[in-house]
Amino acid sequence: MTKIKLIKQAIIAKQSVQYRGSSHTKTRGEVRGGGAKPWKQKGTGRARAGSRRSPIWIGGGITFGPLSKDNGRLKLPKRMNQAAFKAALEMLQESKSISTQDSLALKEPKTKLAIKMLTDLGLDGEKVLLITEKTEPELILATANIPGVRTINSSGVSLLDLVSATKFVFESKVLAKYFPTTVKAKSKPKTASKKIKEKSDGDN
Repeated sequence: MTKIKLIKQAIIAKQSVQYRGSSHTKTRGEVRGGGAKPWKQKGTGRARAGSRRSPIWIGGGITFGPLSKDNGRLKLPKRMNQAAFKAALEMLQESKSISTQDSLALKEPKTKLAIKMLTDLGLDGEKVLLITEKTEPELILATANIPGVRTINSSGVSLLDLVSATKFVFESKVLAKYFPTTVKAKSKPKTASKKIKEKSDGDN
């Protein structure tokens, strides 16, 4: 499965959770009445009938209608969700939509400070998602009145957040969490033959 197909599937699954599923039709078990047999089984010349709640009767239950319990919600395996999230991040990084800052914290919750920060980053007028390591109340309040700008804690980032903006500013520690630096491979342990050779060289 390609990255785009995986991301699309994960987005559809997450959006389906937001669907309320309020549509509901009554089955024959939920329709009121129908306790008595409409007419006797034989002798009337009519087709046999057991209940007025039958779906073939007007006012009876509905067959295969929408039910509130079957609300169309989809669920993907955890690994697929994780893979889709990582794939989306990789695609954003490849498209150079992601930039990093050591810290996005503001001293005061003032909109003009947030606008100045975005202007300095060259993101003025863009649809921006600011992702911080921890909750920054000043930054959240400062960006609340700026159209298209949203601030979110790294622990609450979802795939839908990654497709809700065109530019992203991560704090360095947050991005390092998603893209950890490669650790140098440890040197292989010496084999017994190498140890014997080194010992013999030392004796000589």
